[in-house]
Parts: sequence; C-alpha cells; structure tokens
Amino acid sequence: MPRIGGLVRRTATAILLTAVGLALAGCSTATDTLSAPSPAQKLADMDGDNRPASQYQRALDTWASRCNERPEKLAGYVYATVQDLQKNGINDETEYSALTHLRDSTPAGVKMKCEDVAAVI
Repeated sequence: MPRIGGLVRRTATAILLTAVGLALAGCSTATDTLSAPSPAQKLADMDGDNRPASQYQRALDTWASRCNERPEKLAGYVYATVQDLQKNGINDETEYSALTHLRDSTPAGVKMKCEDVAAVI
C-alpha cells in the first residue's frame, strides 16, 4: 500500500501543476478568448498519435458523464496519469490511451469522484 499512497501524492502534485499549466496555457487576450482550445484539443495537441480532437472529445464526454468533475479537471487527471507513468518508466501510454483506460475503468450509470479512479491507474 505505500506505493499507492506515493502514487496518490505524486498524482495530486501533478494535478495541481497541470491545473496551473493548463490555466496558464489557456491565458489569452480579450480578442482571442473565444478561440481558447478545449480540454480535448489540449490533450490532442500533447499526444503524439495525431488523433483528431473529436476522438478525445467523445472519450472525454463519455468519461465526464460518469464523473462529478468538469472536463477541464478530467483532462488534468489524464495529463497527470501520463506524466506519472513516464516517471515510473512506463513510456508506451499516450494521452488518448490513458483517457480511454480511465474512461473504461469508471462504471457507467453512476456519477462518481473520478479523482479516485485516476489515483489507482
């Protein structure tokens, strides 16, 4: 169990840093506020698989329908999960594969706190 506790702390730290990073990345002037990229677009831009943002959007929408958190926060969980996996030597996960694993690990039909799902992946 100590490994999971450390993972939760690292994930929480990564989520905080991700939230700050995504907030900073989303900063814009008054003239381009309407064109700020969506969380799905930000994930697609980070991923090397060259998947269209629409695929991320569908997966994120499905996951969000099962979660209490907003899509922006869920995208942060995805980013933090990939970062944590890479820190632990697992380099074959992309933002899209992490998103689909998180989505598929969350039961349908009940809204839940998806931070708990992200913490154990």
